[in-house]
Amino acid sequence: MKKIKIIKQSITDLHNKAELEKKSLLDSIEMMWLNAEVHRKKGNINQIPEGIEGNINRIRELLACAWFEDLKK
Repeated sequence: MKKIKIIKQSITDLHNKAELEKKSLLDSIEMMWLNAEVHRKKGNINQIPEGIEGNINRIRELLACAWFEDLKK
């Protein structure tokens, strides 16, 4: 009887450890997927569409003016 309890406890412990490992693997896979998605989007950011350069410069000018006005106060 004692051996059966030991085996049963061992199986239960192994099952619990397997569940933890499964959760850890799922988290790792999700993090790798998210990291790949970020890298993919980061690569797309470097490709600025044609004709948008003027808009970017205008936004920078407006931000600089706003910051300058804040500094004056």
